[in-house]
Amino acid sequence: MPSDLKILLAEDNEINQHLMLRILSRIGYSAALANNGIQVLNKMDQEDFDVILMDIQMPEMDGVTATKLIRAHYPATKQPKIIALTAESSKGEKDKYLDAGMDAVLTKPIQLDNLISVLELISEQTELILQASSANLREEKNEDLKTLNENVLRDFMELMGDEGKGAGTHLIELYKKDAPKLIDQMEIAINQKNTEGILRLVHTLKGSSSQIGAIKLEQLCQRLEILIKQSVIDNLDIQIASIKHEFIQLSDALDQFQANIA
Repeated sequence: MPSDLKILLAEDNEINQHLMLRILSRIGYSAALANNGIQVLNKMDQEDFDVILMDIQMPEMDGVTATKLIRAHYPATKQPKIIALTAESSKGEKDKYLDAGMDAVLTKPIQLDNLISVLELISEQTELILQASSANLREEKNEDLKTLNENVLRDFMELMGDEGKGAGTHLIELYKKDAPKLIDQMEIAINQKNTEGILRLVHTLKGSSSQIGAIKLEQLCQRLEILIKQSVIDNLDIQIASIKHEFIQLSDALDQFQANIA
């Protein structure tokens, strides 16, 4: 059986972790581990996975919420196949997981034949995609993950005609002045568990980031927005830290853009 798939196992139960890792090893696979949905997102920020074996019931963030965030937040080139692992066997529950964006559902206790069939199918599909369009996928991925899409600013400057350079510079300076204030206010609102305030601030930063072509920061804001709408307002320090770090990268990119048009 092929062993080239990169698999992430999202499971909080230590016994289930041990069992699944042994099963995967037996059929030729290894897997990284995540104990909850938040860890899944953090690991996806660090590397790409072909498959996520996603337990439904996990602390801090469940499998359904994590799946919705993955489908909403990440570009097409980073989208894994997500397989639900659940003790629920009713058609209604399975349909709910599929509607959330999962690709298949495996019922616990996991049957070896079913797991093999799902992974073999995914492996074949992945190989065909790589053979058909690996170069295009690499190019698309690099574009999707840019800190700054300069074309957004250039299009705005072109629209402004003779005033384009000055208008572009003013827009950048306004953004660099306002964004740090919004981020600081977001952190305060999160500490105060002010859901309405967090949503308003995140939505504002997401919108202004979109206007200047700050792709990654816009995506991070979208993730935080969805988390809050899912009533996940605890343990968001990592999300804020990611937004702060990305803003530093963005500021450097904006400075370089300004230097190039000067």
